[in-house]
Amino acid sequence: MGRRRYRRLLVGADTYRWVVGHQHERDEEGIHGCREVLLLSKDGRPGNINVVFREGPGRIVPDGGPYTHSGSVCRAEDESMLNLHKPSVVRALVDVVVERGEDFGSRVELDGWTVIDAVYARLRAAQR
Repeated sequence: MGRRRYRRLLVGADTYRWVVGHQHERDEEGIHGCREVLLLSKDGRPGNINVVFREGPGRIVPDGGPYTHSGSVCRAEDESMLNLHKPSVVRALVDVVVERGEDFGSRVELDGWTVIDAVYARLRAAQR
């Protein structure tokens, strides 16, 4: 993800660090498979959570084209879109990750598409 510039998010007494990046799969045939990755860490804990949004049928991630921007992920079936650069989205993801029992004790990869509905529920609740 290149040079990382972590942002800070305070949740109660806890401090989280996060950065968004774009990656590709690499194999003997070359580079393919775009994905957006949100890397979360918690101060004082040794691990981190990689929330990964891989491209696929009905799953849109930035590919350098004119219709997407860095950090945007979209589920085409219902046009659910998240901007991973927004602190409110990251806060909702932190809440969902902690609710799932992650304690940042080790490195964990989480498929972001599996939690998108829970993130939307948190964002809607925060708007009320």
